[in-house]
Amino acid sequence: MKKNIHVKAANARDWADADLSKARQAMFPNLKPTREPVSLRIPGITLDKIRRLANRRGIPYQGLINSWLTERADEEIKAA
Repeated sequence: MKKNIHVKAANARDWADADLSKARQAMFPNLKPTREPVSLRIPGITLDKIRRLANRRGIPYQGLINSWLTERADEEIKAA
């Protein structure tokens, strides 16, 4: 049998009397950078090859493409 658990939600009145003088800014150093969706037109045969390579490495194909693009961009920046 499931138990009903009630949680009091924080609202504006809960914070009105709060002492924030000792509050600190939160730091989240391990967050992943935000990603932007991109649409690319890649020939099907090329995408199949990339998917097979990614499958052999045990990683998602989009991650493989992202790592290749990052490596190449870093090389180009260093060469410039």
